Amino acid sequence: MDQPIDLSPPSTEPAAEPPAPSGLFAHPLYQKYGEAGYLFVLFWCIYALSGALKTTHYNAHVYLAKAMLTGRFFIEDLPGFMEHTIYQGHTYIAYGIAPTLLMLPFVAIFGIGFHQPMFSAALAALTVTLWWKILGRMDLLPAWRNWLTAMFGLGSLFWFYAGQNGNTWSIMHVVVCLGLLLAIDDSLGKQRAWVAGLGLGLAVLSRQTVFLSLPFFVVMMWRDDRATGGASIARKALLFAIGLGLPLLFNAYYNWVRFDNPMDNGYAKVINEYQKLDHGFFHWQYLMINLKTYFWSVPERLGHFPWFNPTMGGFSIFLSTPALIFTFFADWKQKVNVLAAIALLPILAFYMVYHWTGYAQFGCRYSLDFMPFALLLIASGVRNRWGTALTTCVAFGILVEIWGLFWWGIKEW
Repeated sequence: MDQPIDLSPPSTEPAAEPPAPSGLFAHPLYQKYGEAGYLFVLFWCIYALSGALKTTHYNAHVYLAKAMLTGRFFIEDLPGFMEHTIYQGHTYIAYGIAPTLLMLPFVAIFGIGFHQPMFSAALAALTVTLWWKILGRMDLLPAWRNWLTAMFGLGSLFWFYAGQNGNTWSIMHVVVCLGLLLAIDDSLGKQRAWVAGLGLGLAVLSRQTVFLSLPFFVVMMWRDDRATGGASIARKALLFAIGLGLPLLFNAYYNWVRFDNPMDNGYAKVINEYQKLDHGFFHWQYLMINLKTYFWSVPERLGHFPWFNPTMGGFSIFLSTPALIFTFFADWKQKVNVLAAIALLPILAFYMVYHWTGYAQFGCRYSLDFMPFALLLIASGVRNRWGTALTTCVAFGILVEIWGLFWWGIKEW
């Protein structure tokens, strides 16, 4: 039985046969859910202690949930410091609605005082648990599975946005990873199709850019499983379309009620309230600054502790998540890795010509939108090898995230 977290260096030695479980550990429910439950609680505690125990003033999703529970999409009491637009006399926000939908039952119980950061931390812990579950489907030794779990949950940019303060922007990135990993898990596993569609829909309703990953799931479902008791391609296509279509239809209705246009999410209205874009939302002139930020920007050097200032502008994704270097060593003979790259690259390309790098941010927060696909490539690249390199990358990544959490904490950003 795999242990959820084991921080001893990976070993190529065959694992010794564990003793037979007894007592509570032998119970079928523990055998099925016990380790995942332990992992969830562990990471929820880590993220809570990282900063999510504090409340945040940027809890726009709570305000929207409260409004929706009274039958409206406009917000009457939204604090003025939150990004918003006014249309036909009503105040609206343009953030992805998925986090709001997930917290509706809790806001119904706890009201406007609902603790958004702790909810975000719980979703993040569930996301790490899903990644651990996906790793269990791969041909990995237990130590590699545990280190790759730690790599994502602690040694990647995900830790910062899961545990820093659960604000409006952070929770959307958490929900993107949750939705995509839910869809990936179903695509690699049971292929119930509607689960994959719902997971992708949840991600799209948080950050619409991830719709570009649709080909990954379409091709992964393109397998007739009737011979093994599963579904045909046609049935899976229908179920996937229903799972994805329902969230998208709701989003279209949400936009239509607010702005009389099912395709208008209000984002352009909000941006035009706060910025003047000389070249529009997308332009090739943004390319060089985005390439620099994503790939070779480094923190500002200081002459005193803690020696480096991350700044709010961001820095290279290979510093914020060092294990990304292993994506280049993935096994490209495997279809899933090729498809993961096909899903990742359009999202990355989208942000290369986008007018905004994500400021204010630690690292490049938009990189979390394609992180689930990068995780598949990392796992393939380190599969039962590169032990010292993997542990070094995880350890360095953990130090980077601790540095970021510390810096933003003392600066009260």
